[in-house]
Amino acid sequence: MIAKRTPKIELSYMNIICALLVIFIHCASVLIGGTTKADAAFNIVFVPWRFSTFVVPAFIFMSGVKFFLTDRRMNYFKFYKGRVIRVVLPYMLWVVIYMMFFVNHHYFDFSWDKLIRYWIHGDLVGHFYFVIIIVQFYLLMPIWMYVLRRTDTAAGIICSILISVVFGFNLSNMLGAVFPNYVFEWDDVIFTKYLFYWVLGCYVGMNYAAFKKAVMSKKLLITILFLLSAALDIFLAYKTYNVVAPWMEEIHIVYCTAAILFFFMLTSLLAGNRKRVTWLTRALDEQCYNIYLSHCLVVLWLNDYLITEMGVTNVTERFGKITAAAYLVPIIFWLLWHLIKLLIKQIIKLIKKLYARIKNKKGSDNYEI
Repeated sequence: MIAKRTPKIELSYMNIICALLVIFIHCASVLIGGTTKADAAFNIVFVPWRFSTFVVPAFIFMSGVKFFLTDRRMNYFKFYKGRVIRVVLPYMLWVVIYMMFFVNHHYFDFSWDKLIRYWIHGDLVGHFYFVIIIVQFYLLMPIWMYVLRRTDTAAGIICSILISVVFGFNLSNMLGAVFPNYVFEWDDVIFTKYLFYWVLGCYVGMNYAAFKKAVMSKKLLITILFLLSAALDIFLAYKTYNVVAPWMEEIHIVYCTAAILFFFMLTSLLAGNRKRVTWLTRALDEQCYNIYLSHCLVVLWLNDYLITEMGVTNVTERFGKITAAAYLVPIIFWLLWHLIKLLIKQIIKLIKKLYARIKNKKGSDNYEI
């Protein structure tokens, strides 16, 4: 008998935290890109900016966890249909919306070739690359389901680390050595870079209770590892800023892993023994993807407006205004959208009940006649 899949409140909390940190990353990029290490604002914002960079690996980790939480046999038709409707189509729509913004602001002219290329490569706006990466994992789902359920956990994780390091971060160099004139255009969105986080998430999903128990029993160790790896990653990232340092990737993997463990531990503590979440938590959790897709439009539009229309040249002032708007506008908009959808569902349900009652009443009246 297959156990019923119950919601994991800690994953909802972790999903929301990561979505909020993503917004900060793109707001901070306005200030980071407009200042130098000689500016106090740069040095103040750089630390939380770099600290937040574990979020994409965390999103990939959580996706793996959720798909492997039960032994239920996957209906691939239903799975791919759901991914297209809930992930791919919204992404394609938002690529069009962002492209219209750039066209209307005279960054470039519209063309179908450009649109198709942006859909495929996910490089129109910085945060779209995540969608291209996660879709690759979705496309290979039958392989993950077959291989990972038949592979020892330790062996699978070790292999995923090796593949991530060798064929993720060094693939373009390897191809360049074999084919000197070949330019590999998928270096930033190749799924092998993030394979370790996905595989780790899949194994966690298969052994969720044991993993959670282990994490909660090692709270001090995980906290120390997180603080040390965060300090090292931030310090070295600052020292090597704008300098090519390939070894930083391996250090960043250690940090991202420690951060994932730490925030899983933290959100598990916050969740406690709760069986249900509040309406606000559920709404934010369900709308995280929409917030993720849309928030950069607020950043881009407001930054452009402040410069061209308001004449705000002070990047610190722009950063403050953009950050406030980037949090408030998407979150309020999508919470209202969530509420409207709930109201529509309730209205439809009420109409169906009234229709059923009227139909039953007519049937009983006809029987009496």
